Amino acid sequence: MALTLNQLLFRTFHEKDNMLQSVRDELGLGRGQPRLLTYLLSHGSSSQNDIASYFGIDPAAVSRMTEILRKNGFLTRRAAEDCRRSNVLELTEKGKDAAQHWNESCEMVERKMLRGFTSEETETLKSMLQRLLDNAVRQEEV
Repeated sequence: MALTLNQLLFRTFHEKDNMLQSVRDELGLGRGQPRLLTYLLSHGSSSQNDIASYFGIDPAAVSRMTEILRKNGFLTRRAAEDCRRSNVLELTEKGKDAAQHWNESCEMVERKMLRGFTSEETETLKSMLQRLLDNAVRQEEV
């Protein structure tokens, strides 16, 4: 029986997630935390609101996640100079090292998952997934 697109997307994400679980465990990170660290690695110091907006998640979820990451030494948090109600997050050396290790591990998993794909097939897949994401974000009626 052929899987539906929904099932294929779910199973692919789940398998990728399983492949990276040992890396999360090694780094002492929970689900979702690596993406916050890698965001800060690539974007530099950022507000919690910017991160929430970028990922399309609740600012309160970002706040809970950043508190855990701060307590575990992955990042620092300070009040924004222009708005005392806003916090600016910055990676510590531990956070930078963890984000770099995570990125390297993701690249390795990506290479495994794309084994046998031509560069053209890889670009086509990326393009199609981007279109799926764009359509999902627009949340238009079906």
